[in-house]
Amino acid sequence: MLIAPLASWRGVGGEALAQAPGTAPVKISTETQVMHGKKYFVHIVEKGQTVYSISKAYKVESYDAVTHVDIHFLHPGDTVWIPCRGQLPEPAATPATPAEPKKSAEQQRSVAPTVMHPTPKGGEEHVAPPKLSRKIGKTVRVSLMMPLHLDQIDEISTSKFDVEQRGKKSYRQFEFIEFYEGLRMALDEMAQQGVNVELNVVDVSENSAEAVKKAFAERRVAQSDFIVALLLRDAFAQAAAMAKDSGVYIVNPMSTRNEICADNPFVVKIQPSVAGMVSQMLDNMKAERPDGHLYIVHSGAKSERAMLDEMKRQLDERKDIKYTVFNWSQSAKLSTFLKSTPGCSVVSLYDEGKDKNRVFASNLLNRLAAFKSQPPTLYTVSDWTKELPDVDFAQLQQVSYHTFSTSWDMTNQVHVDFLRNFRQTYGSEPTTPLAATGYDLAMYIVDGLRRRNTDFWTSPTGTLPTLIHPLHFSRSGAGLENDQPQLYKMEGLRLIAVRN
Repeated sequence: MLIAPLASWRGVGGEALAQAPGTAPVKISTETQVMHGKKYFVHIVEKGQTVYSISKAYKVESYDAVTHVDIHFLHPGDTVWIPCRGQLPEPAATPATPAEPKKSAEQQRSVAPTVMHPTPKGGEEHVAPPKLSRKIGKTVRVSLMMPLHLDQIDEISTSKFDVEQRGKKSYRQFEFIEFYEGLRMALDEMAQQGVNVELNVVDVSENSAEAVKKAFAERRVAQSDFIVALLLRDAFAQAAAMAKDSGVYIVNPMSTRNEICADNPFVVKIQPSVAGMVSQMLDNMKAERPDGHLYIVHSGAKSERAMLDEMKRQLDERKDIKYTVFNWSQSAKLSTFLKSTPGCSVVSLYDEGKDKNRVFASNLLNRLAAFKSQPPTLYTVSDWTKELPDVDFAQLQQVSYHTFSTSWDMTNQVHVDFLRNFRQTYGSEPTTPLAATGYDLAMYIVDGLRRRNTDFWTSPTGTLPTLIHPLHFSRSGAGLENDQPQLYKMEGLRLIAVRN
């Protein structure tokens, strides 16, 4: 939450500005957005602006504004929503700029060459965001590429509750249709606010490069303002390459693989980044147990390496958490370590495969729960309540279980409203989190493009308060990756979202 009292006003360059002493001037936004029946100014934070300076500019109390980042660490590009009330000076008219000469289709698609530059994060080299010359028009054009298997439609029951068929991989289009339904709800909601979106749904039922090439050629996918691709590995790789050649951003809602962002600046990965998950866990540990020791439990498997390396990098960088890396092959010694450091936390990165993971989880929980008076706090990257059907919920609650999840939080009114609206629209509640993902990414990206045009891709804005799960993109490798995963905590035998 954000904001505060009066400011001094002055005109600079024909614009209405307010400035608090020692801070950058604040330009009053004319962009507004309606959320939950209330109208808000949409303010994009610029360099040098603070909570205090923004609050004085808009003449509201600090607790009235809304932001989904730590208000003490606002960064350029973050978004602050300020309720529309009170009297603000009218911004002076901005002089009209001469119309640019029309460009050819080829010129409009031109993309500035990418430039490699060093970043401080782990010494890696990242690709600078490409500058797009083509601007978004009054209508945002979106292509949704997904396997509909329309050639099999006569063979498939259309009931959402056909459990036998839904379990078959060839019928995953039921899950994809729920994604479409969530996305469609977002577009309908935006249409009621006067936002025009043209949706091009493209059936790519084969996991092949040829199927993708055919879709691009026949359905004008390259002419989109952005592409959403629910495709398997081979098909997505081809679609991402063609999107890069066309200068169009392509969004992958499902993949957890970091490598899809490695060398393609046009790929947008919705699933949370490794760096974002580690940062969330460490911040939460420090807040809940400031002096606690951290044990990182792993098996040495290759699948754990990226998370383990990132966790050690961040811990060594921040230096405010003492930690021990513990290989489960020496599990007999774990209880001794835990006894010597009461009030500690345990992060499980263990990933040796489904059956071994189940046995490991049971053994680890038994050891942690044995500390009756002050059991360690347990964090996992994957959600054990979904992955391990026989996990003991009572033990999870005893160890104050934390995990990353796309669960429905019935204490969150946004979640409750979405489920109610989904049920009213489609006659049933969503059975997968993909419905929420479709809604969130459509709301977030279309809103960003509409307000900031293609500059949105250069420095994406903060998450919207109406999203079911938070979204914020940062460059990872070359592409964009969601760095705001949602951490959940076990309370009352349910997972409840941790409030930042």
